Amino acid sequence: MSAQPVTADAPTAPRLSVVRPQPTTVSVMGFVGIVALLVAAGLALVMIVTTQVGAQSKELASLRRESTELGYTAAALTSQLQKVSSANALALRASQLGMVPNPYPAFIHLADGTVTGVPTAVSGDELPFLRGRRTEAPPPAAPVPPRAQPAPAGQSADDLVAAGSTGD
Repeated sequence: MSAQPVTADAPTAPRLSVVRPQPTTVSVMGFVGIVALLVAAGLALVMIVTTQVGAQSKELASLRRESTELGYTAAALTSQLQKVSSANALALRASQLGMVPNPYPAFIHLADGTVTGVPTAVSGDELPFLRGRRTEAPPPAAPVPPRAQPAPAGQSADDLVAAGSTGD
């Protein structure tokens, strides 16, 4: 066994000591400045967003108003189109253009080319009531005078006329 003897001349271990902390680079005033800068940036951002929302709200209200007006215009135009394209309006316009109604229609079946009905020419006097012409009507009868009724007790004749007929 070999052993090395320990001698007193052995090297000494270094001495440990407490190291002092480094001084901080951010002071309290710097921290307060950073917080103030963040608060100011947040307020500015809130102000910008609020302004944009207000502008969009006004634009939305304007677009809704315009949409309502366009809806009313569309309804009016639809009503006008229905009135103009009704059967009576078309018949009147056709009469104004010199067209006459045909009471004897004939139909062509496009699938096979056959004709149903007998095509007959019209003279224009077949349906005078559809063309706006008056037919000969008897002269109006002479108006019948209303019959006078005695007034009940406590009422004058004017009260009965205002109340209407009594059904007698």
